[in-house]
Amino acid sequence: MKNQVSSCFIHLVNFESTKEWYQNVMDFEVEDEGEGYVQFKMNGPSFILLQDQVKQITPLPYSPFLFETDDIELTQKKLIEKNVKVEEIENFGGQMFGCHFYDPEGNKLLACTTG
Repeated sequence: MKNQVSSCFIHLVNFESTKEWYQNVMDFEVEDEGEGYVQFKMNGPSFILLQDQVKQITPLPYSPFLFETDDIELTQKKLIEKNVKVEEIENFGGQMFGCHFYDPEGNKLLACTTG
């Protein structure tokens, strides 16, 4: 096994509407799309949304990865302007600041400076 993360996945119940949210709110550009999946263009590991085969999923109660930003205050402001549920900015140690926010399915995500 390599010491490298290749892809990050989030499984969704309401695939089409939540996919549109990621495109509109996050301004992500589609790199590849097919039946039940969409992959966004990213710098670094792939970010993929998958249609789950169940009617209900327990949302992620934590963010397993972060979306990097150079300006957390501006990122938080833009998310709030787009009516996204956003938490307060936190200091995660040193110069690392971030805020958690939620997609329409309740998955907890994190935007963060990296120091």
